[in-house]
Amino acid sequence: MLRHIAVAVVLTLAAGCATESSMESRPVTDTGGADARRRAEVHTALAGEYYARGNFAVALSETRLAIKDDPTYYVAYNMQALVFMELREDVTAREAFAKALSISPNNPEVLNNYGWFLCLRSETNRGVEMMVRAAQDTQYATPEKAWMSAGLCLQRTGRVVEAEDALRRAVLIRPDLIGALYNLAVINFERGSTKDAEVYLNRYTRLSTPTLEGLALGVKIARANKDKVAADSFMQQLRRRYPQSPQLQELEKSP
Repeated sequence: MLRHIAVAVVLTLAAGCATESSMESRPVTDTGGADARRRAEVHTALAGEYYARGNFAVALSETRLAIKDDPTYYVAYNMQALVFMELREDVTAREAFAKALSISPNNPEVLNNYGWFLCLRSETNRGVEMMVRAAQDTQYATPEKAWMSAGLCLQRTGRVVEAEDALRRAVLIRPDLIGALYNLAVINFERGSTKDAEVYLNRYTRLSTPTLEGLALGVKIARANKDKVAADSFMQQLRRRYPQSPQLQELEKSP
């Protein structure tokens, strides 16, 4: 199951980052008379860019510059915590999350990110509690992110009934949330509800190019539903896009 969940995990973390930006990476200067908060915002936005590219050392440096400019800017601590999380520096990640919450108590974006961190560190109950608090915050602009995070967290620990409930809540808010749709297909297939699994997978494939795991799941669902046309279509895509994959070899052995 964990292999399936991985499809959506990266999406969740990217969605949890509160510092997405399309700004170009460039040195920050104060020639335009920007105040300390503005400089902190720009440094944090740059940190988000570097984080998305996997350049965690530079991202961390940018967060430190942001905090130096404005120690009260919680978004910088939130971003810094995500970077420390990727670097497996758990003590400092916790400290950064805690600092963000001390500045902005009950902030849903921070709660969502901190909750996911705790989930990955096997503190499931506390992590889910944080993410549900975030999802239920009426001021949170994107509660579907927190519901999906909670669902993925519960799914990876085998609590599939609760996971399905959280993921359903996510897609009720945002019907095109591909990570939630995919994992709902996984949950329904694994419990034998293959028709429901097909519905969710079809919604997923209409919105996104299926991954290797998505195509393999498509074959399995179609075979379970005795839909040879769909099974052949997914197999053809697997052969064309992933001819050397173990998933394809396994499926060809058990037609």
